[in-house]
Amino acid sequence: MNVLLATYWYIPHVGGVDTYIGLLKKRFEKLGHHVDILAHHPDMTKIYMVNTGETLEKSKIKDIVYDKVYEYYEKNFPRVDEWIRWREIERYTYELASVAFGLRRYDIIHTQDIVSTRAIHRVKPPNVRHVATIHGLLASEHIIAGDIESKESLKWSFVSAEERYGAVSADETILPTEWLLRELTGNFGVPHRGLHVIPYGMDSARFLRANKEEPRDVTIDPKQKYIVCPARLTPVKGHQYLLEALSRLKDVRHDFVCWIVGDGQSETMLKDMARSLELGRHVVFLGARKDVGALLRNAYATVLPSVQDNLPFVIMESQVTGTPVVASAVGGIPEMIQHGRTGLLFENKNSVQLFEMLNMLLSDPHLRASLSANGRNWGASQWSVDTLVGKTLRVYDKAMSSPSRQTRR
Repeated sequence: MNVLLATYWYIPHVGGVDTYIGLLKKRFEKLGHHVDILAHHPDMTKIYMVNTGETLEKSKIKDIVYDKVYEYYEKNFPRVDEWIRWREIERYTYELASVAFGLRRYDIIHTQDIVSTRAIHRVKPPNVRHVATIHGLLASEHIIAGDIESKESLKWSFVSAEERYGAVSADETILPTEWLLRELTGNFGVPHRGLHVIPYGMDSARFLRANKEEPRDVTIDPKQKYIVCPARLTPVKGHQYLLEALSRLKDVRHDFVCWIVGDGQSETMLKDMARSLELGRHVVFLGARKDVGALLRNAYATVLPSVQDNLPFVIMESQVTGTPVVASAVGGIPEMIQHGRTGLLFENKNSVQLFEMLNMLLSDPHLRASLSANGRNWGASQWSVDTLVGKTLRVYDKAMSSPSRQTRR
């Protein structure tokens, strides 16, 4: 088959979507399929084929789209917020740009988010089948991030519709967790038809081989126990609750350092918070890094204090590495961790409980050894790349053998 993996997000970047796309591409090509990747360039001014370098400057399309969309709203819906107009302009730009790359040559287009899914649905040729993987619940993330103040607002109505259309526009839709299935069907009016729950997988052996080196530019003190938190610095990842827990932890012990790995909009705020809590010797901001696996291998524990999450790759990576995980019991995370056996779960936003669990883990080497062994065994059996690829190809087969959703409208 000729397959296009398409996303609105930029690639390359540190995150689950990038990892998922890269894994599918490698495995599909090993099976003899041809795979292209369409995404934003990291500078967000271009849309390009990642694997070939073929590039289109967004401004050539967006300048025209901007004028048309803005004129339409000013004339017909002048009260509509600029934020909504911008999202519409971005989607129109992406869908027009995707056409310029020639969609007719593909048998399957596999989109990776609600924006690209709705865009491709509107412009793809009817004979090209369309599969989507929805990696998270973006509408709720906007509430957490403060982009939307109320669920009574027009903004919320708009993003709710985005979420719903993103989940129903493809011929078949893949969701990584039962949690996301429940959210979309229960709260966003998405019918069960065409939805498939397929958890992520990973090439565990390759991941472990690639991370045998020591982490670069990091001094490791054998007297310290290192906690690592690899997550983009945004409100949805809950770093503030981790810092509050670490502030309590430093009052009872001094044998730990927390590596915070990632970058993002909350970086300045979190660094200011760490200073105000006098965490200077206990917290190190390492920025975005490509050697997360090496950090996991040298860490005593991984912590993920997310306010909302789906199926974080960092938990999978920690488990196959044998690094115990302490994570918030939100989203799909309880589907990944059996509390007290393959990891530890704490109540969402509960920094006191997180402190207690970190202190317990740092104080009990037998507990750590048990969580490490059980997590490794669970990860080795659960996160099979062969299962992921096999189930995904079966969804492709179903899409290829059924009428296109475009013809069923």
